[in-house]
Amino acid sequence: MEAQKPWSCRKAAEKLDISRHTAWRWRMAIIRLLPAERTGVMSGIVEADEARQRESRKASREWVRYQADPLNVPRPPRGPWRFYKSRNATVKAPPGGWLAWNKNLVAVTDRGGHRAFEAVNQVTEQEVSAALLPTMAPDAVLCTDGHATYEKIAKTTRITHFALNGGKRSRRSTKIHHINTVNDLISRYRDFIRPFCPASQNLKAYGRWHADRENGDRDYLSIFKAFLYTPRPADTLC
Repeated sequence: MEAQKPWSCRKAAEKLDISRHTAWRWRMAIIRLLPAERTGVMSGIVEADEARQRESRKASREWVRYQADPLNVPRPPRGPWRFYKSRNATVKAPPGGWLAWNKNLVAVTDRGGHRAFEAVNQVTEQEVSAALLPTMAPDAVLCTDGHATYEKIAKTTRITHFALNGGKRSRRSTKIHHINTVNDLISRYRDFIRPFCPASQNLKAYGRWHADRENGDRDYLSIFKAFLYTPRPADTLC
């Protein structure tokens, strides 16, 4: 039975009578196996947009290593986030501003209940194409907010593309061409991810976890079989 909202590791540990560290390790062992959306599964009208997540270096121990050996370990590019949130902090934003440290995900959905959430390093034509195009059927119609990257992809691949500038329809746009579905998906992602604030290195796994919970025809059995037949790290169990 699927919980309405994902449990925190502490709650899962309490419900299952296990260590919270065990709960976390099993969670990561499972969601790291979640595959991308199937090739060509999204058909009809497909909507795409970007979601942003604050960069996190949880468990990186970069400052611990730097302080232990500053001569041989390079200084981290920014201070811990708490330095910028302090009421009396002299630095209000990290180098380059807040947006420079955001991580990006490409959210894709069709009207049939298929969802995809893929992490990308940069919103470039190459990376967005790799996340978007494999999921789309050849005759699908793409609706976006008019970002230049999607315009280039549509022109290169000759996909029928409806660009809604700023997410708003023009007078010439029909009512069926909108990006409300993908915007709703991103809104639910923000509610989903808020309790976790995952490390950026795990962002792809959490994005696919959210997409899998949202997919109308998700197949838990195949995921469970893949989990059983995949070697796990020695510390999976406490």
